[in-house]
Amino acid sequence: MLFEQHPVLQEFDRLNNSINEFYHEICVTQGFSDSAYAILQAILMLGDGCTQTQIYKHTLLNKQTVNSSVKKLNRDGLIDFQSGVGRELKISLTDKGTEIVKERILPIEQAENEVFDEMTAEEHEELLRLIKKYLDCFRCKVEKLRNDAEEFAE
Repeated sequence: MLFEQHPVLQEFDRLNNSINEFYHEICVTQGFSDSAYAILQAILMLGDGCTQTQIYKHTLLNKQTVNSSVKKLNRDGLIDFQSGVGRELKISLTDKGTEIVKERILPIEQAENEVFDEMTAEEHEELLRLIKKYLDCFRCKVEKLRNDAEEFAE
């Protein structure tokens, strides 16, 4: 079967994949798995004392990935746990973790921030507007497919 993809969608997919690949290269270069980097970046953004729930909502990683990576980061001496509300533990960087985040995560985040500093407010708005429009429309199309499939199955 051959499907002819819209040429703009082809380029969008290629660029999206290039961004994902670039982030992966950054993670590897900085000595982290993708999930470990994302978790350390999340702690940098959310602050010490954040929870695994906050991290998985921030990163959009699944709960099991966050749980596994957090345990490994703890074994590696980069994070510690403190009692939180209920069963939820608060996560904080250790001194070693703080140094590593300052050396390996913060410079990348600052560089990415600088990219947006170089863009105009109008460019920010347009970029976000178009991505949001694409995502909203795509979600609607897929939801319609699901609904149609459910109706067909009944």
